[in-house]
Amino acid sequence: MKNSVKLPGTGSAIRKVGCKWVFFVDTNLFIRFLSRDDTEKAAKCKTLFEKALAGEVKLFTSELVIAEVVWVLQSPKTYNQKPERIRELLLPLLTIKNLNFPNKELYPDVFELFASSNVDYIDAYNAVLMQQKGIYDIYSYDEHFDLINNINRLEP
Repeated sequence: MKNSVKLPGTGSAIRKVGCKWVFFVDTNLFIRFLSRDDTEKAAKCKTLFEKALAGEVKLFTSELVIAEVVWVLQSPKTYNQKPERIRELLLPLLTIKNLNFPNKELYPDVFELFASSNVDYIDAYNAVLMQQKGIYDIYSYDEHFDLINNINRLEP
């Protein structure tokens, strides 16, 4: 892989973009940082996110990781957080400089819809994505879409 370095003893590689190393951030780092249920890991995660904020590293994650973070935080079996609290915890973290993921610009609106309505996270994401793409009609049996302004739910 061009512009990459093998990590000693792992067979893995990290990639350098410009003058910064790019690292993928998995779900558990977000959870450890936000929950602080393991103070040592939370502190290490905080340091990593601070390095991104300072421009020392670039971080990348996926929309699936973000969805999993929301699911874990919301699940009654784990943290049982309300949508408003999830937005309060997660959105500031997702907006830091040098943490990148697809469709980052959608997330303020996604979390606003998620926290302010009786719409689940995935439906909120899809509704915001649809509107950004100029799509206002959706085929779905999910009546939660009826709660979203400018979305017209249709059944086949």
